[in-house]
Order: sequence, then C-alpha cells, then structure tokens
Amino acid sequence: MGRLQAIGASIHSLAVESPTPLLLDGQPITPAEVAEVAERGRAVAIGEAARAQMVAGRAVVQGALDRGDEVYGMTTGVGALKRVHVAREDQARFNRRLVRTHATGTGPPASARVVRATMVVRLQGFAQGRSGVRPEVADAYAAALNAGFCPTVHTVGALGQSDLLPCAEIARALMGEGPDAAAFAAAGLEPVVPAAKDAIAMYSANAFSVGWACLALERAARALDAFDLAAALSYEALLANPTAIDPEVAEVRPYAGLRTTIERLRKLLEGGEILAGSLARSLQDPLCVRVVPQTHGAARDAFGHACAQLEIELRSSGDNPFVSLAQGRLLSAGNFDSTSYAAALDYARIAFAHAATIGVGRVQKLLSGRHSGLPSGLRERDDVPDDALVMLGYSATAAGAELRLLAAPVTLEQPTTSIDDGIDDRIVLAPLAARRLDEMSTLALHVAAAELVCAAQAVDLRGRSGNLGSGTGRIHALVREHVCLMRAGDDIPDDLAPLEARLAAGFPA
Repeated sequence: MGRLQAIGASIHSLAVESPTPLLLDGQPITPAEVAEVAERGRAVAIGEAARAQMVAGRAVVQGALDRGDEVYGMTTGVGALKRVHVAREDQARFNRRLVRTHATGTGPPASARVVRATMVVRLQGFAQGRSGVRPEVADAYAAALNAGFCPTVHTVGALGQSDLLPCAEIARALMGEGPDAAAFAAAGLEPVVPAAKDAIAMYSANAFSVGWACLALERAARALDAFDLAAALSYEALLANPTAIDPEVAEVRPYAGLRTTIERLRKLLEGGEILAGSLARSLQDPLCVRVVPQTHGAARDAFGHACAQLEIELRSSGDNPFVSLAQGRLLSAGNFDSTSYAAALDYARIAFAHAATIGVGRVQKLLSGRHSGLPSGLRERDDVPDDALVMLGYSATAAGAELRLLAAPVTLEQPTTSIDDGIDDRIVLAPLAARRLDEMSTLALHVAAAELVCAAQAVDLRGRSGNLGSGTGRIHALVREHVCLMRAGDDIPDDLAPLEARLAAGFPA
C-alpha cells in the first residue's frame, strides 16, 4: 500500500474512543487523534520528554532576555511596531495587552469541536519545545481541555498567516478574561499570567485552521465512504454493468484511490448477483455510474495528500520567532505560512465536489424511468399520479450546487494586501479552506442519504432486497431502519437527518 493510500485509509475509519489520555510528548500525532480529543472528549496528557523540551526552549528565551537580544514580539512590538522597544519591566503589561488587542474576531462562534481541536493543536505545538512558552502555559491548555472548558471563538478574522484572532480569543479566555470569565472561574481553572514570549506563542499559530482541517477532513472522508455505499446500492438498483469495477481497471490505471474504491465497491457487492454480470441492463452505464471508481478515487487521493500535509503540520513549529535549540537563540521566519496545507484543502474540496456531483447524477438517473426502467419518480405503480420521490432530486441537486460553490479555491482569493502598514502583505485564507470543507461534508451527507433512499426504493420495486450483496444488503437494511418503502399515497420522507447522522458516524464497508 502506497503512502497516500495508507494515509487516506487512516482517516476513513471512525476513531475509537480511548480511556487512555492522548500523550503529547513532542512526537507526531494524527488528524484522527485530534478528532478524538475534539469530538469525543479524549483527555490529554503532557509527557516528560515534551516537558523537558519546553524547559530547554524556555531557557533559550530567558537567555535572550538576560542578554538584551532584540527579539520580535518579545523585546519589540509586533507587525508595523517591530521597531518599538519593549522594556524588561514592561513585559507583564505588554504580554497581556498583546492577547487583548488581538482577540477581535467576528462572525458566528465556532463549534466546541473546532475550538477544542484548536487547543489540542496549539498544545501539540508547545510540546515541540520551539515556542519558548513556560510549561505552565501548556499545563493550562491541557487542564482546560480535560475540564471541558470551551472558550468562545469567532469564525471570521484569521487570514492564514497565523490564526491570530481565534487563537488570541482562546488565550484571553485562559487568562480568565473576556466573555468566558465566569465559566472559566466555575471550572476551577487557574488563570494564565503570560510572561515574556508567552503571549505571542499563545496566539501566533495556525492551530485554528489546522485543527478545523483535521476535523473537516475526517468528516469529508466519511461522507466519501457514504458515497461508496450509495453508489454500490445504486449498482444494485440500476442493475449496473460490473465491468466498470473489474479489478483490471485499476491495474491498467494504477491510481491508489481508484484501486481502493474498486475494492470497496466489490466488497459491498460480494455475494450478490450484480458482480456476475448476468443482470446488467446496459453495455455501458451513464458516466455517473461508470466513473465512480475514478471520481471517488480522485477524491481519495486528494484527501490522502491533504492528510499528509496536516500530519507534517502536527509535528512542526509555525511559531515566529521560534526557538533554535541547536543555536541557542530565537529565529524569525515564515513557517506560519499556510500555503502547503491550505492549497491541499483547495485540491481536496475540488475533488470532493466531483464525487458529490456524480452522486446527484445517480439520484436523477434513479428517478428517471427512462434510465431505471421503473416508474418515474420511483412510484409504486405507473398509474399513480403522485410525485413519489421526485422532490429528493430537487434537494440533492440544490445541495450539490451549494457544495460546488464552496469548492472554489480560496488560497488565491486575496494574494496581497496592505494590512498593518504593508507588513502583512500575504493572505492564504486557510481557515476558510477548512471551514468550507466542513460545510461541504454536511451537504454531501444529504446527497448520499437521498441517493440511498432512492436506491433502496428501486431495489424494493424490483423485488431484489433478498438478492443483494453482503454489504449492500446491510446498507439496504440501514436505510430501512430510518426510511420505509414509499407506497402509493404515502408522504415523501421529509427528514433524512437521522440517516445522515448515521452516515456521518461511519458505516463499515
């Protein structure tokens, strides 16, 4: 199995909740582990090796202070104020002010899962020992996560060159200030009093976009898995030609994602009649059926690339300045630039949109009597004047249209700017790239659910529910747990949310 295929596979499975805390010891962690803490409440613990690294990094900071070195954001102001000196006796006031002046986000609040993901990613950054924070700062993040304290963080304001505003809102809350002060006190947590270099390390990081991307990518991967389930059941419903998923298709075009998709579809159809080919209604099915392996495979490969980029971020330091343990000094650099993973998220959203688009196409083919060979709208009988499931085609099409709009690249939206007197003249919008992938996943799950309902209806109208593959039989049963066969005179199912939630939780192939 190639690296990208292995990475892609690692985010396709639902992470199991673990009673063992996630140990942050300066070693790599995965996007799935971020999700375990953020979404499923797994505790965190700081390892001794990480603590030693932080102590070593802090010693470098203290040495720079003692020597009177000029260090950006520590002994100088930030941005356009980089030439303004900060006196040693003014450090306490300066660091508190840095946090307060940067905590100015706007827009709707981010969900608790996104805020928690941000906190664990920033804590993982501290564990590398390159930020120069005191270990007490890291302890404060760990304590807040384990106590279930979740600060108010706004979604708008970060530009992708360090997620300054959302990270500062978290830092302010951990100082016991801002709109969450009462909740912080009620949680029994000790406020952080940021010392020299602490403040800039707390807010100048890409933790918001990286954390959200970890969650979005895992959720998108589950939505893509749901498209596999829906496509397989549509194969059963449409009596599709199985040559499109013959193993040799992947041999002559050896993309890892294509091979994985064919393997998944064949496993779902295994034990049924479709793979034998004797039921095929057409020599060549419409493209939305025939190119499932290629289209889903392209999304898998894109997700694998994005996951690889995020895994690098999760073992990196994006701090500016960062601590050079080898040189014993602090270096100013641009490791906060988010192009590497933000562009990967653009790529992932584009590929994902193609998978959703052909899903919408299959919904329409199922509803079309010309293509399905069944009464149009998947009515129980031809002589019934009801629309039956036709309106699911409308909602799926609308969801697909919105999803494609969200797939537009954002990393080139505003390539240059004169923010902060021209100092911050580069914008990548990584947080928006992550947010849009998350939003696309919600829409994609509706498309997949709509296809599953239509495919299950077609299977039942053909009287084939007892002749399905081992996997497609389980999928059909899953649909029927939530949506009954629609008979003449029945109302269309108006709430697919429970089925969508089941798909979002993961369903084994």
